[in-house]
Amino acid sequence: MGEYEYADLIATYSANAGSFFAIYVTVVTGYLITAFVAGARLTRTQVLILSFGFIVSTFIAIWAAYGAGMTQVYYTEKLLGIEPGSPQIGRAWVMLLMGVLMFGGTAASLFFMWNVRRRNAS
Repeated sequence: MGEYEYADLIATYSANAGSFFAIYVTVVTGYLITAFVAGARLTRTQVLILSFGFIVSTFIAIWAAYGAGMTQVYYTEKLLGIEPGSPQIGRAWVMLLMGVLMFGGTAASLFFMWNVRRRNAS
């Protein structure tokens, strides 16, 4: 593959990772708004169903963003092998950090729901 094809693949996977991250942010925002507005009024069963769907959705978005990001890193390394001066900056540690932060955001959102329900139960 040539330099152009690698650069195109890098751009594609970078855009995909960004799209999956945007989906993640949308899901988290929806969950937090629901927790804040209606969390105390939801039944335990409703919260479990909502939280299960939230966890599945965020894990899929995290997996997809991480996978696209790591594919971007793979092709970036290939491009740097044939063109060391290329301005591409995809690095595996950035993708790992993104994944950790996204998992942390998911856990913090679940804690927020728990806190809203606990506070209003008293």
